[in-house]
Amino acid sequence: MVTAICGIERHQITLTGETGHAGTLPMGSRRDALVGAAKIVTAINTLAQSTPDLRATVGALDVQPNVVNAVPRQVRMTIEIRSPIDETREAAGQTLATIANEAADQGRLDLNIQRSYHQPAQPCDPALTGTLGTAVMETGDIGLNLPSGATHDASAMAALCPISMLFVRCRDGVSHRPEEYAEPADMGRAILAISHFLKGLGRP
Repeated sequence: MVTAICGIERHQITLTGETGHAGTLPMGSRRDALVGAAKIVTAINTLAQSTPDLRATVGALDVQPNVVNAVPRQVRMTIEIRSPIDETREAAGQTLATIANEAADQGRLDLNIQRSYHQPAQPCDPALTGTLGTAVMETGDIGLNLPSGATHDASAMAALCPISMLFVRCRDGVSHRPEEYAEPADMGRAILAISHFLKGLGRP
């Protein structure tokens, strides 16, 4: 059973330094934007690895001039942070700002950082989730409780009514990729569980 849909925030970061020829520009004189970006990538990954219920992803990097023998002058990058706990996500966003400023200072880089998107977490309704868990057990299965890292239509529906969700396991845990595959038998058990769930809604 799904406990909550993760909240999301996205940050756009631009680091600007100075380009130069890879063979003639001394290491100590460089203002390499990609080196600064690498520090941010490493630090935010370390933060997410060490913080429960937190996921952080650097999904896009645009390097300029992107030439094999030139020091990178500018890097534009996106960082997405997700958590089912808004306080955890927001604290990570604040830490990201500190990380980015430190990387820029160390590399003598100009920094522009903006939060471009923000969506709060959406908890699932405890009563509905409890009924759903009972329905799963009535089919002979044992349900697991976990948050949804991906956003679903239920996030929008939550503004209109209580929500609950049931996940069906996928082979090797792979989802949201072309290789995603759920066994027909598992999908059949999920349908049976939903049937029990709907009947359970009418019980006193």
